[in-house]
Amino acid sequence: MSPVEQPTRLTSAATDMYMASSLLALSLGVLSWDQYLLRLQFVRENAESDSLQADTVRRLLGWQKFEPEEEWPFGEREQTDVDGASSSGTQDPSPRDDDTTVLHFTAKNIGLSNWLFHKGDDDFFPSIPHGHRISGRPSKLDAYRGWIYQKDTQVGREPRGKIVALWNDEKFRAFATAAITNYALKFPRYHWRGHNPMRLPRRR
Repeated sequence: MSPVEQPTRLTSAATDMYMASSLLALSLGVLSWDQYLLRLQFVRENAESDSLQADTVRRLLGWQKFEPEEEWPFGEREQTDVDGASSSGTQDPSPRDDDTTVLHFTAKNIGLSNWLFHKGDDDFFPSIPHGHRISGRPSKLDAYRGWIYQKDTQVGREPRGKIVALWNDEKFRAFATAAITNYALKFPRYHWRGHNPMRLPRRR
């Protein structure tokens, strides 16, 4: 796609509409991730160069160049979650055929069925994305390190094996990538916990 001339560059409103419709198409499966990246490149080349959207898209595309990093250092002691769940080994991490909607995700087959992840959650704490406990006391799950929070207090931790299994799940990885992209576009001034939020935990 060739850049258009400066007088006819995409306005801020047009860029917002184009990115919102593209993200929706990605969520619905109409666009592949590669096709979505092509649209980001189009915005980078054709939006007003000093616009906040163009800057955000440049950062998003730059994040694609990094390799995954370790998110849960080896040697950390596994803990039992707040409800006393067992810290047994990893269950089957293969992609599932359950009826997961494009806006929510539940990890039913890896021992995390009590957590619901929201793709468009405006709340950044404790991680993007993060889980909400479906039953019991309102709690949140850090999807990267497994810590469980009630308000801002750590009250437990999911076993490392379950978090590893979560990130081995291709559906969740795609879900998390879309959730991160959505948040970056919606809140372009947000300061991410890591240098590159697209560096998902590596598969094991």
